[in-house]
Amino acid sequence: MIEEYGTIVELKGKEIAVVMCKRNSACEHCPSSGACQIGEDSETMLVEAFNPIGAEVSDRVKIVTSSKHFLQSSFMLYIVPIIGLLIGALIGQGIGERTAGGIDPSLLSALTGTGFLVVTFLAIKMATRSLKRETFMPRIVEIQAKADTQADALLHGH
Repeated sequence: MIEEYGTIVELKGKEIAVVMCKRNSACEHCPSSGACQIGEDSETMLVEAFNPIGAEVSDRVKIVTSSKHFLQSSFMLYIVPIIGLLIGALIGQGIGERTAGGIDPSLLSALTGTGFLVVTFLAIKMATRSLKRETFMPRIVEIQAKADTQADALLHGH
C-alpha cells in the first residue's frame, strides 16, 4: 500500500475529495511528476481521492493507493502505448522495405508508429470509460484526530 497524509481542500460531490498532500522526496525522481497537479507553493500536490467515509473540508486524512492498482494503471498509461509505437514502427518498416519505389521505409516507420501510438491512447481511453473511477483512485481511509495534526505540525516544524 502507498500511503499519504493530507488535508481536504475541496469536495466534488459526495464521494470525491481533493486532498492537498506534501510532496515527498520520491516525487523528485518520479517520471510522471509533471503530470501531478502541483499546489500553489510547489511543495504540495493536489490529489483527487475517493471519500467513502464522508470526510469534510479541512479534515486531515490518510489516503491509500493499492500498489497493484498503481502498477496496473502505470503499465496501461506508459508501457502499452510504447508497445503500440514499436509495433507500428516495425510494421511500417517492414511494409516500406517490401514495396518498391514509393515512400522511404524510415518515414513510413515513423508515420505508422505514430499512428499506432495515437490509436493505442484512444483505445485505452475508450476501454477505461467502462471502469469505475473509484477502483483506481486513491481512497480516504481515516480521518486523523485534531490533536494528531497539531503534534505532527510541531514535530515537522510547521
